[in-house]
Amino acid sequence: MTVSPDQLPTDVADGSEIMRQFVPASPFVALLGVQIEDISDGAATLLVPYRPELTTVGTMMHGGLIAAAADIGVMVAAWAGRPVPDKLRGVTASLSLNFIAPLMEDGLRVRAHRLSTGRKTSHVRCEMYSQTDDVLVASATGTYQVG
Repeated sequence: MTVSPDQLPTDVADGSEIMRQFVPASPFVALLGVQIEDISDGAATLLVPYRPELTTVGTMMHGGLIAAAADIGVMVAAWAGRPVPDKLRGVTASLSLNFIAPLMEDGLRVRAHRLSTGRKTSHVRCEMYSQTDDVLVASATGTYQVG
């Protein structure tokens, strides 16, 4: 993510506020329909509502959607609560994902939390659940660099 400083208000408190502004403004994130349900220091809960155009076969949500949601969850948790860096940019350095169960005709809830925070790099765990029944469908870990 690269954002010029003049695109944000001068009173941005921290990385959580940056994410509250970035997530709805990102074209790809908006295409997927990702919404922030909750964000706090080092943690985020996101929701991706079910839409038939996000399926792969029948009513099964596409694995690529789940992978993208994990990546977005890692990003949001990495930024959440951090001080605003001099350069407003970030990048996923690594992402490891395990699919556990299919997500059938249901929204996806993403719960991500920062495991460790370095000067620029954060390690994040992310778990994806069915929205209705709270069934674990995938688990991921990622490394994200801020600034």
